[in-house]
Amino acid sequence: MPRNKQVAFVAPFNKAATDPLVERAGFAASVESLVVWANSIQLRHRLMQVTDFPLPDDLLAFLVLNQLVYRGASRPTDMAEAVQTSTSNMTKVVKRLEEAGLVSRGPDPRDDRAIIIALSDAGRIAGHKIVGELDGLFRSIFERWSTEDRMEFERLAIKFTHDLDSVSEHQLSQISGVNWVEGSS
Repeated sequence: MPRNKQVAFVAPFNKAATDPLVERAGFAASVESLVVWANSIQLRHRLMQVTDFPLPDDLLAFLVLNQLVYRGASRPTDMAEAVQTSTSNMTKVVKRLEEAGLVSRGPDPRDDRAIIIALSDAGRIAGHKIVGELDGLFRSIFERWSTEDRMEFERLAIKFTHDLDSVSEHQLSQISGVNWVEGSS
């Protein structure tokens, strides 16, 4: 079908207008790529599938369980913030996870007026499957590296995380639920 000649002319972009602002092979692009991949629907659905997650169509429940794997028992309000949902929706998600036998609720040992969500035995098994799948992926990468390179990367990644947490006024610890304040960089 021929193009309508009455459509207003739009000048083509010059090369600078279409190029990324960040060097494609640089550090910033590398970190951005890792973050985007780790948060991608494709990765999450693949992990749900290969680990036989008991709620296969419930991505939010998967994300909550995954948060509990890394942060341990937590308050529903903290979980809601971590997975970017409302506290009322978190109540529904926790109920679905409870009904599937993956989590349980109990009193917060630091404040008996509050409740926390913890992994049940079945939730821990599901969590170990997820961690095992990711460990396998990382092993397949690190088997190509020398032991020295792997250890240096691990040391620098942890140092980078500690320092990023420090300069961000500990937002990384707060949002992730992993306490990067403790320990040394």
